[in-house]
Amino acid sequence: MKKHVLAAAFLALAVSPAAAYTSYLKPDTYWPEDNDVAIVGSFASTFFTPQIAVPAELRGANPDGTEAIFDQVAVEGVSTRLNADLPTAGTYRVSTGEQFGNVTTLVGVDGQWRALPAGEAAPDGAQTTTLQTVTLADVYITRGQVTRTVVDEPQGRLALRPVTHPNQVLAAQGFEVDVLFDGAPLANSAVVLYGEGDADTDLDRYVVTDANGRATFTFDAPGHYVIAARHRSNMPAGSAADVGSYTTTLTFEALSQLYA
Repeated sequence: MKKHVLAAAFLALAVSPAAAYTSYLKPDTYWPEDNDVAIVGSFASTFFTPQIAVPAELRGANPDGTEAIFDQVAVEGVSTRLNADLPTAGTYRVSTGEQFGNVTTLVGVDGQWRALPAGEAAPDGAQTTTLQTVTLADVYITRGQVTRTVVDEPQGRLALRPVTHPNQVLAAQGFEVDVLFDGAPLANSAVVLYGEGDADTDLDRYVVTDANGRATFTFDAPGHYVIAARHRSNMPAGSAADVGSYTTTLTFEALSQLYA
């Protein structure tokens, strides 16, 4: 993985001025032995230390791609907890879905954008625009046997589509994932890898996607990881802001050996 060369530019261009935390979902196990699993969701500046609960609107998909209905979701202080029932064998997806943040007014000054504080007027002749954060966090859980239906059906404008099954990532072999925006490969885009205890401002470990939007990660050791893709783009017509600052994360475990 490349380091440092793009880090400063990546931080300046891809991270919203209003973004101080990154959302994630983390289960108590990625391979439950029975039909129950607990998942914690939060925004955090250090993984995996919850600081601000994600909205209790978690959604899911069953192994056959149908919608999973969750009725045991609750905000518990700084995190949201889901107790999910997994009725059949296969791989499930649990997601926050796209979460839209506050709209910030930006003003162009000396060739750079800065947030315009509430009540402050933009300088005469200065260009202004509006920016909104759009976050999405995914995680996959497998009961009994791996399936690919929900893995191969990414969601959100900025989507992560695992090539390696996310519940069969071997630390010694790495992890491949496709990054898509509006369904098309997102080439030459930096995707950051975070380990447990890493700050979300630590951009040292990242991969730049190839021409096909594919990123390949390697690992120093087994453990729990988050990958985060970030991208800015014009918002669809009729949106609350002109520009969207998109962040999509995927939490997974890099294993020393596959589960039987």
